[in-house]
Amino acid sequence: MVATINKQTNDGTYGICGIPSDVKLLTKTIPYAPGMPVRRELSALAAADTPMIRMQWTLFILALEKFKALPVDQKLSYFQVAGIHGYPATAWDGADPPSAGPDAPDDDPLYCSHNSVTFPTWHRPYMLLYEKLLWVHMKEIIKSWEITDFQVGVWNEAADTWRLPYWDWAQRQTYNNTFSLPEAFTEKTVRIYGHLDPKSVALGEGIDYPNPLWGFENPEKGPDGNPLRMGEMPAGKEKWDIKDNDSDPKEILPWSQCSGVSRYGIRKESDGTYTGLEGVNNFQAANESLNDFSSNAYNPYSDGDEGHDTWVAPGSLADAVNRMFSKDYNQTWATFASTRWWNDSEDKISTGYMSLEYIHNNVHNLSGGTKFETGVGHMSDVPVAAFDPLFWLHHCNVDRLLSMWQVLHWDAWWTAPESSTATSQEPKPEDPLEPFHTKDNGDPKKDYWTSDMARDWTKLNYQYDDLEPKLDAIESDGTLNEEQYKADMLAHIQDIYPSTTNYVHGIRLGNKVKNVDFFEKDEEAWDDYLINVVYDRYALNGLSYAIQFWLGEHLAGQVYAFAGFAPGSAESGGCTNCGSQRDNKVLSRAQVPLTVPIMILALDDSYQHLQSVKQKAVRDYLHAHLRWKFVQLGGGVRPASDFPETKISIWRGIGKPQDLRGGRRLPAAFSSYRPLPSITDNKEGGLKRNDMKLGDHVPYRFRGL
Repeated sequence: MVATINKQTNDGTYGICGIPSDVKLLTKTIPYAPGMPVRRELSALAAADTPMIRMQWTLFILALEKFKALPVDQKLSYFQVAGIHGYPATAWDGADPPSAGPDAPDDDPLYCSHNSVTFPTWHRPYMLLYEKLLWVHMKEIIKSWEITDFQVGVWNEAADTWRLPYWDWAQRQTYNNTFSLPEAFTEKTVRIYGHLDPKSVALGEGIDYPNPLWGFENPEKGPDGNPLRMGEMPAGKEKWDIKDNDSDPKEILPWSQCSGVSRYGIRKESDGTYTGLEGVNNFQAANESLNDFSSNAYNPYSDGDEGHDTWVAPGSLADAVNRMFSKDYNQTWATFASTRWWNDSEDKISTGYMSLEYIHNNVHNLSGGTKFETGVGHMSDVPVAAFDPLFWLHHCNVDRLLSMWQVLHWDAWWTAPESSTATSQEPKPEDPLEPFHTKDNGDPKKDYWTSDMARDWTKLNYQYDDLEPKLDAIESDGTLNEEQYKADMLAHIQDIYPSTTNYVHGIRLGNKVKNVDFFEKDEEAWDDYLINVVYDRYALNGLSYAIQFWLGEHLAGQVYAFAGFAPGSAESGGCTNCGSQRDNKVLSRAQVPLTVPIMILALDDSYQHLQSVKQKAVRDYLHAHLRWKFVQLGGGVRPASDFPETKISIWRGIGKPQDLRGGRRLPAAFSSYRPLPSITDNKEGGLKRNDMKLGDHVPYRFRGL
């Protein structure tokens, strides 16, 4: 029986489960369910040329519109489901805030799971809840139509085989061939297909319809019919007022004053007033930001060369994702899943600074906007990010990347680096994921989802298009040849995510430079450079900030400390997870690949400071020209002295291409990294030459080739 969305659902717990499916599971070790409905990339759903997927797109748009319009005091409204991620900081579904105990105040629970190994698993039932509620709305919409029983059956089939789409921000969008927002997020209207005219679906003759992906407005309206400010809910609904982020009284983020969600839309004028509070979708600025690290990339092929028009520059997100899947780059669940740092493992890992959570953080930064000068947006601040419809497609992609990593590392579940704190202070896979319940009308203080329950996505009745196996990976009995499946997955990752490998390969095959003059050695391997960063997420009392890395006047990359909650406790309120991490001096880690930015500058004839990537030339260049600065959310530049726990180190290692049988290329192998403290020794926040663990005098024990 299909649940309905109404006021009665405020009573009793809501049991979160996947959309019903009777597909048979054929899992041996890696989850496998042939025929399971798939979560597709949004562009494949929006630009479909088959009637069934056109119907799914239509239902998705209509259901999202209906979902967003529900009043804020309904538990299963878009507003309250988005609010689980932060503001208005009210208890949801009767759950206690995590780690606060049964006596915690219900008026200030924050279910934060960031900087924790449960980051990806907490968001999995969260996405499942969103997906299921959209499906329920689809079923109610179909039920309301006056159509034939046959048409009802066809539309119900479309709803039952629909799954939440994702936005793959690490691949170029087809509509503009750049790294950018999906096309559907740049249009005020979208094409949908009418239920009253089946021929219109088959022929693709749809109608233009207001686009619910464009933004989100407060569903509560004033006497004039316009959306109210989200901090000024009507009488009787004040409990759901959204607060400002006032972590820095000089740079308040005016979330309470907004009536709609913005992307690069909120600006602060010279007189201190704000514009864009009604909700502005400045998608052009978002697209420029997302594509910035590939738009100026040097094409190593000359005009007329075979590779010139087909060469794809690796964007910073694509390169990061590719590295995350490289052999042994992240050897444990803990280093893959979370930005959390363990100081007693510092001398044991070198590449394990590139986590799924860190890449996710940067997407929030790039897609939302973090400077009042160019426009601030909701996606850039944890407490309000989920109000943007973009959030859900972003996190669906995070879940997709999690599933792909699980395919390749199924036995690495809940493993951690050699560290006492990594195992003693982290949540366990059987710990509850508040506030997500497994049962309807169950015990609101129990019956929670756990990470173990969320491990297998096929048991949640979905899979991703990337997880559908090739024919050579299917055994005669219909089960998976798991080794072939994993090999195919790695080759697929290399195909879709341009990386440093692609860039080096293009330079070596191009005719613009002589390899012997440009590289240290004339061979396939290359010197690979990284910036590893240890930082304090709570340095600004929970306010988000970026560490920007510059090569002279060229921005090479950045680390976004994605926050927004003031650390607190069960007694004082606020974010108890954040408060616990602050009190225990838990730090975070991140990584900026530096090889491609260095090569871009060295290949630029107009750039006089670097002409090759030979080791001495690069070392001298970085010593003279690498700098960084700290920029808080809002755009204010802060002195490095405000971030005393920061440790920035430069590393040089070896990258080497990897080939599969048949000539299919895999993500590169990276190894033999060594810190270069001479580059950072005299820079505030940089690794010192006399560092106890990574200084010049220390014998290292990192992986070799």
